[in-house]
Amino acid sequence: MSETTIPGPARSSPFTGTDLPRGRPFWIVDGCAYDFTEWMKLHPGGAMWFRQTEGRDISALLHTYHREPTRLRTFLARYEIAELAGKTVQPRIVVPPWASDPPPPPPDSPPPVTETDLLPKLGIPPFLLAPDFDARRDLPKLDYRDEGSLLAQIRTRLNARFSKRDLKKYDRRFDVVTWLIGAAHVAALVLLIANFLPAWAFVIAMVVTRTSLAGAGHYHLHRKWKDQRRYTMPIGKALFDINYVGTSLIGSDGHVLLHHPYLGSGADVKKTFFDSMLRLHPLLRVPGYTLHKLGISLTGLPFRAREIAKFERPRREGSGTPDAIRTDFWFIRAWIVVEFVGCLVTGHILAWLVQFVITLWFNTFLVVASHDFEESNTEEELAAVPESLRNDWAAQQIGLSYDLTVVGNRWIDLFLSAGLSPHRVHHVLPWQGSGFANLASEQTVRQVCAEVGIAWQRPRNLLFNRFPAVMKHYLLCPAKPALPPPPPPHAVHLPPPPPPPVQSAITVRQQIGTLVRYAVDGWRGVGV
Repeated sequence: MSETTIPGPARSSPFTGTDLPRGRPFWIVDGCAYDFTEWMKLHPGGAMWFRQTEGRDISALLHTYHREPTRLRTFLARYEIAELAGKTVQPRIVVPPWASDPPPPPPDSPPPVTETDLLPKLGIPPFLLAPDFDARRDLPKLDYRDEGSLLAQIRTRLNARFSKRDLKKYDRRFDVVTWLIGAAHVAALVLLIANFLPAWAFVIAMVVTRTSLAGAGHYHLHRKWKDQRRYTMPIGKALFDINYVGTSLIGSDGHVLLHHPYLGSGADVKKTFFDSMLRLHPLLRVPGYTLHKLGISLTGLPFRAREIAKFERPRREGSGTPDAIRTDFWFIRAWIVVEFVGCLVTGHILAWLVQFVITLWFNTFLVVASHDFEESNTEEELAAVPESLRNDWAAQQIGLSYDLTVVGNRWIDLFLSAGLSPHRVHHVLPWQGSGFANLASEQTVRQVCAEVGIAWQRPRNLLFNRFPAVMKHYLLCPAKPALPPPPPPHAVHLPPPPPPPVQSAITVRQQIGTLVRYAVDGWRGVGV
């Protein structure tokens, strides 16, 4: 532990303004600082999760993403940064341009990194969070204890009923179905190009297979990520990208590590995932978002991958090996371009564009349909949860999530809803690796919920219940104001800026300018 704990120079991404970890790597668990640099190389789930969470409080992840978290206590102590125990850190002072008083002189000996020095914006692009979000203050403090919580009861009952081997069998069956759907997806493209499949049938096949494959990729994204080798394969995780909405490149962080543990809170990036679209005038959202996502799909994500490799997660001295090259990600990116070019040169580009638009918007609404982000009222949504459990992590996951149904058969709906038919079980047991395992586990979870007084709501119909609500919100709500410029890196405890001058109504020219910038940003890899 001889390495310095003094923060080094700030690092940030020049494209997204992401404020990144600096100085000695550290992680916070239950109020204590740890250096997991050595452990991350041995972690059974892969080192990537630690690279993405450096400088954060990972208590919720440790307690909710492991089948038997009590076993982790045996080795935590050996990685604690002993010299940081009980110490605090003074906030860094950055003087904004509107402040007149000079900053206080720096201390003679800069304080070490501790819990108060967590990354305020979690090391992710700031446009994914509310402007006033500060992780040191706003991360939810819920009950996810390894003993005594609802999660602990569910986990105990589930472990008694299903062994790891039992659940693996469900995962393997799920994967067999996934690859059969993948074969159908490839066959549809080949048959269209060979003029053996009509365009309308191709469009239907693409929408169904892309949605199903993205749901499979969603579950693969939650699985262990063994990346000690230089390249990552197979391609299961990158299937999350196939519907033009998901992105495994950042979804392992934004979806797995932020949305799931912090559902409904300010750290839940899924709540703000489409905020950039909402800053467009309602009449401009469909063309603007479609052009933005077309750019993201064809060129934007490769640019974003370069940015992440160069600026956000470069190799750092003493931090182990860098991220493995995402062979799976590049394979799917290449496949999408091959589809586009193949249809373009064979005269089927109209059919490809039609399936692109339908797949994009169907899956966009699907992403937000499994939670009420449009008119969220947490107290109303948690009404089915006994008052004594309102602060329980697992109870909140159940109360704030919806199961979705399309045709009424849960096993078929699993693929038609991109994996969201057993959505509540997925949120309570995020470490499980397939939708089949979640469906098999649902009865056990429902039994425990019934014993503690939690009503298990009926699944919501995707097409006739949830889609009308989310379409009304995302397509018709008034345009949101533009985001203020991001604060300087690591700025804390700053006086508020003066109020902006009152602006007149936005002109048509300004609206068109916003549309053009938003569309172009997609091709440059800025935004989501």
